[in-house]
Amino acid sequence: MKTDIVVVGSGIAASAAMIRLQQLGLSATQIAPVEKSSDRIGETLSYTANQLLKQLQLWEAFLARGYLAQDLVFSAWDQPTLTRQSRFSRSQGSTWSIDRDDFEDFLRMHSANDRHHRLFKKIKTCSQTTDGLLLDIDDHLPLQAGFVIDCSGRSAIIGRRLSRRHRIDNMICYYSFIKQSDTEIEPTVGIMIEAVENGWWYSAILPDRRMIISFYTYPDLVHQHLNRDAQSWRSLIDQAPLTQKRIESAGYCAVEAPLASDAGMLMQSESSGRNWISAGDAFATLDPLSSHGMTQALWSGCRAAEACMNSIHGDHSEVDKFEQTVTQAMQAYQTELITKYQSVKRFARYPFWERRGSLDFRKKSA
Repeated sequence: MKTDIVVVGSGIAASAAMIRLQQLGLSATQIAPVEKSSDRIGETLSYTANQLLKQLQLWEAFLARGYLAQDLVFSAWDQPTLTRQSRFSRSQGSTWSIDRDDFEDFLRMHSANDRHHRLFKKIKTCSQTTDGLLLDIDDHLPLQAGFVIDCSGRSAIIGRRLSRRHRIDNMICYYSFIKQSDTEIEPTVGIMIEAVENGWWYSAILPDRRMIISFYTYPDLVHQHLNRDAQSWRSLIDQAPLTQKRIESAGYCAVEAPLASDAGMLMQSESSGRNWISAGDAFATLDPLSSHGMTQALWSGCRAAEACMNSIHGDHSEVDKFEQTVTQAMQAYQTELITKYQSVKRFARYPFWERRGSLDFRKKSA
């Protein structure tokens, strides 16, 4: 079988790529397993995504989803007391608290089109040929693709086979979605970040009034089975006085043990080749402190689709330009990230902060 364009994955970057290809008048084959519904971490959509949603002609439909504008940030980062700032941008609008599963379903719904074809399969292997990439797919004939956009997330199904993939760190996230025990209290909407000795806490109110609380640390700095121990989780929350106060004062209660998720950074040595390009987490997973993971997925999905269009018509300059742009952006991001962690002087000698302030972006392949 042959096809001009394949998009691998079904997340935000993949949907953005499919929608943009549709706008450009191109058809594609999308390859991804069936999505599984789950409460996943990642609910803050930066205001920098607003313009991208407008470009994808989704803005009015996005507003109709009823997500929560979340423009206030309360931070106890480089000092122990809370400071308050606004993330509202007059030129670009609000930052949003979204339902992550609902948002991805929303994007998938708009990416579906009669011109697109979807295979609910997994790719086992891929290899380069003179005509593009040959994809070996579960229970399916091999597929010859002229160009592949890899939006397969952390697994980087295509990119890790055609380029080196580096693991920068092994940070982990423990998180809980908690409900109000006292619904008479109106919770303060906004993001709160609190630095503590062994990591940092994040909390925010979701559109359904649940609160997300998450703790970013290294596995060796907390209880080994924290994600199975509700009491240890509550004890850890008690060591974050501002987060604990927010939870209790707003009528919430952390009852269950947290979920755990890999929050380490992964990065491709190259984001593209002559017949392929990586977008979203398939290229790089960002430190959650940036709050730009979903925006990066939208942006890179759109730009990858545009580079693909030019490439299949014989112009590979846009692929090269994409590579240069993301490389420069990642270099600036790395410098900014390390500076941000080094600014927490009060915990500078604690292992977590020593490691974050001296991150090595040249580690061995994952």
